[in-house]
This record gives sequence, structure tokens and C-alpha cells, in this order.
Amino acid sequence: MFTSYAQNFEDVILNRIFKDKESGFYIDIGAHHPVYDSVTKAFYDRGWRGINVEPVREFFELLQRDRPQDVNLNLAVGEQKTTLEFFELQGSGFSTLDRNIAIKLAAERQLALSCYEVSVTTLAEICQKYGSIAIDFLKIDVEGWEEQVIAGNDWETFRPTVIIIEATIPNSPVRRETNIASFLEEKGYDLVYFDGLNDYYLAKESSQFRFHFQTPPNVFDNFSLFIIKDLTDQTILLNKSIQERDREITILNQCLEDERFESQRLYRELKKLKLFKDEQIKYYQIKESELQILISQLNHKILDLEAFLYQAQEKILDMESSKFWKLRYFWFRLRKRLGISGD
Repeated sequence: MFTSYAQNFEDVILNRIFKDKESGFYIDIGAHHPVYDSVTKAFYDRGWRGINVEPVREFFELLQRDRPQDVNLNLAVGEQKTTLEFFELQGSGFSTLDRNIAIKLAAERQLALSCYEVSVTTLAEICQKYGSIAIDFLKIDVEGWEEQVIAGNDWETFRPTVIIIEATIPNSPVRRETNIASFLEEKGYDLVYFDGLNDYYLAKESSQFRFHFQTPPNVFDNFSLFIIKDLTDQTILLNKSIQERDREITILNQCLEDERFESQRLYRELKKLKLFKDEQIKYYQIKESELQILISQLNHKILDLEAFLYQAQEKILDMESSKFWKLRYFWFRLRKRLGISGD
């Protein structure tokens, strides 16, 4: 099944002509993004190669990264080689060399507008320097500068089989009034299809492909949209991310439950410890009270003993100082000397 990347199914129309061609050559003037809304992406993936011209540095660098096998040019294309003011509408595909269109689009789309000079070359010079005489298709989307682009080609030497040119006023379904159709008719191209946005021109020498332009893209073209595939892939990734987050949440919930259980266990343990502490405090308070009573009793006894001792010492002093005690003391010493025993 063919995957369409282009914004208006341009690649689906082209694939009708080139579906069996494994290698081919394209030129994309105003290539913009290498993937989103790209007319050439599906063919590059198939093995085709070509030239992408993009003056906006941001998108040129994306092309350099994603299209290494293509020739990518960071410049603009016009009727002759020169340097011109370029008007970049930042982050969009509306940048242009046309001042009036740029100012109008910036106001309509509320886009930041910056202006700087760019190198301008011709389509003929690009084809001669980088291209091939056999060009399968040329796409031009330069926001109002299309006439100048085709005016700078050597149409006798470089003749794309199919030319796709944006034909409406930028950001509008209204056709622009140009001389492109008559100019290309003189160069040997027939206007074979308008898709609401682009005109398709077919080289007269390739008129056998004209029947491919009779109907708009439809179910029989057997194609799918990259944007749907991209959204599907993003949805799958998002679902995987959600599932991963769900697993993480489940683990976190289990951890939370474990923490809650542990917290409850610790709370019960703490409650027991507090009860034990209160009991111990109460116990030691009682013991302290008993001890205080015992100490008080001992102090009283000590005081009583001290009083008794004092009284005894007083009595001893009285006895020692009495005549009877002195005579008795003298008698004991004399009896000891004389060797007299008994009371």
C-alpha cells in the first residue's frame, strides 16, 4: 500500500504514473519539511533521488538531516541570478520573496515576520549543475513566485514529465491570475488537472499518461495517509507510555500500601512504648516516693542516734570529771601494780 505524505494527495496522483518505477528523479522548489506535507518523501523512501530547494534555514537543515542522498540547496529560485529580500514567516510554509503576500499572510495567520537577503539562482542553472536531463516531476510551491521560477528554466533541455505548480492565492482556495498556463503551453505542456490547490502539467511527449489525471485520488489508488499512520504510531507510543505509567503507579501504590502497613505497625509499636514509658515513670515515681520516705526515716534515725551519742558522750565526760571516777581510775592502776585481782 502506498503511503501519502503530501498535503493534497499530490504524491498519490504522481504514483499512478510512476508506481512501477523503482528509481527516478525529482526537483522540489520550496521543499519545506522533509516529511510533513512533502510531495517527494514517498519517492525518496522508494529509492528515488532529487534536488530540494529551501531558502528557510530551519527547514533546509531538516532536509540535510533527513535527505542525505538528495541535493539540498539553501537558496531561492527566480528568473535570473541575483540577491533578493526574502520574507520568512517563522514556523510556517508561507515564506516568500513577495513582500505584499508576506505582509498579508503574517497578519492573517498572526505569524512573526523577518526579512533578510538570500541568494537567488535559476532553475536552468540548478538542473545543469546538479540535475539530470531526465526529470520525472517538478514541484513548485513558492507562495506567489511561481511565474519567476518557470521563467528561469531552459525548457528545451530540461523537461520534467509532470509539473505541479501551486495555483491558488496563498492560504486561499481562490485561483491566482497568472500567465503560467499559456507560458507552459508554449513550452509544450498541457494543463491536465486542477486539484483545488495545484495545477498539473503534462509534457506533450508524455501524453500517454494523461488518463491518470481523469479522477481525483480515491479508494482504488490503494493508499494510506502518513498523518494517520503517524498519529496511530504516536497513539501506540502514548498507550505504551500510559501502560508504563500505570505499571509505575501500581508499583507506587504497592509501595504506598507497604509504607502504610509499616506506618501502622510503627504506630502500634510507638503506642506500646509510650504505654511502657508511662508505666515505668509511674513505677519509678512510686519508688521515688517510697525512697524519699525511707530516706526520711533514716534521717530521723540518724538524728536520734546522733542525739543518743551526744548524750552518751556528755555522760562520759561527766563521769570522767567526777571524784568517784577519778578515785576509781586511781584504784585500778594501783591494784594493777600491786598485782591485786578481783573487783
